[in-house]
Amino acid sequence: MGKVLSILLMLIGFYCQASSSPKDTPDWLTQVATQKHQAPEQVLSILEAHQPEFASLTAEQQAYWLNQQAAVLSYLGRFQEQQQAAQQGLDLLGDAAIALKAELMFELGYAREMQLALTEALNWYQQAATLAAELADEKLQVRGMINIAAVDSLQDRDQQALQMLKKAYSMAKELKDNELLADVNAQLGLMYSSLSFEQEAQEFLERALALYAELGWQKNRISVLYNLARNYSYLQNYEQALQSFELMLQSALKEQDVLNLYYAYSGLAITSNEMERPQVALNYMQKAEEYLDLIQSDYYLAGHHYEKALIFHKLQQNTQAMQQLLLAEEYYQKLAENQSGNMLLALHLLKAELLAEQGQYQRAYQQLLEFVHGFQQFRDKENELALVKARMAFEAERDQARQSLLEQEYQLKALQLAEISHKKQIQGMWLGMLVVLGVILLAVILLLRTSKRKLARQST
Repeated sequence: MGKVLSILLMLIGFYCQASSSPKDTPDWLTQVATQKHQAPEQVLSILEAHQPEFASLTAEQQAYWLNQQAAVLSYLGRFQEQQQAAQQGLDLLGDAAIALKAELMFELGYAREMQLALTEALNWYQQAATLAAELADEKLQVRGMINIAAVDSLQDRDQQALQMLKKAYSMAKELKDNELLADVNAQLGLMYSSLSFEQEAQEFLERALALYAELGWQKNRISVLYNLARNYSYLQNYEQALQSFELMLQSALKEQDVLNLYYAYSGLAITSNEMERPQVALNYMQKAEEYLDLIQSDYYLAGHHYEKALIFHKLQQNTQAMQQLLLAEEYYQKLAENQSGNMLLALHLLKAELLAEQGQYQRAYQQLLEFVHGFQQFRDKENELALVKARMAFEAERDQARQSLLEQEYQLKALQLAEISHKKQIQGMWLGMLVVLGVILLAVILLLRTSKRKLARQST
């Protein structure tokens, strides 16, 4: 197993087709919907400035407002507030079967996904996808496929997720929608990287990065930079990983994106620790902690303390490492679905190591047993994926071998034909030479006869 724990940055601010605004919606609010991806902080400020007008709007207009607010809050990592805004919007719409309702369901599902309430998130995504299909809204259908695939991947339904993403990719290409294509590529890159198919992941992530740059969606671009950097680390290209995190840091500073400043500094810390530079890693992690209060996801908070525990472990400061590990366990237990997953595996393994180093062998052994049990389940999944990949590689090798044999057969036939042709040429040449020699001999014979006749005449 290449990596026990791979904490990648789940994509933020997925594209959502701006549904047509309700009748008589203020122009400023309609304009806000087109700007939320490029400048979410400014959009939130505009919404807050117009807050006194909210009460005077119709229920549908208020729901439209709340949909824009929920999307912006997801960009800022404020998932609990995003959840509240989306739920309030849905309550206002009631039983209305319109595209705006599907969008709000997506926002609510995403907020729950970021809190790792995956079953609930999937339920909201599926309801939104069903409504999008009823409305024949292809762009919303693609968004539903991307979101459902993300949850399927997190719940180990990887083949199902890949099939859905493949369909989403085809539809996005047919629609010629670069916004959806950027999201599909980003999700494919994220998924392949988590499955340890790093080379394929790099291709998708680089495509997503280019598309987001064209769109001017800087926060999405910065998120992809994080995942691309971590993917470089999995390939052990640590210098490239550091370069990507530095680029991410500079972009976040330029955009005054304080949330992604945290992820940039923490990424630099994780990579430095992997490069056996634990003191440098600790300095970066302490810098990241200046922005830690912005993180509202217990999953990412658990990941933060786990990574810091690893740093202290490499510094041989095991007391501090255990303190960080206990904090990681505390946050992980807050998650709605906390009974499995690679993070739980990583926590068991590190705890076993720390306990053994403290001489608590019985407790270390217990942690190790739990790790082995979970690891076997993970390994079964990994073996299945490896088998699929091996079969694909084997089939490719067989096809290549068949092609090679055919080429060799064709070359052999060509050589045989060339040899036959060559033999015929040689035979023709010898035949020609014999004819010429025959003519020469005949001429010589005739000449000799003529000479003899002349001599005979002279003698008489």
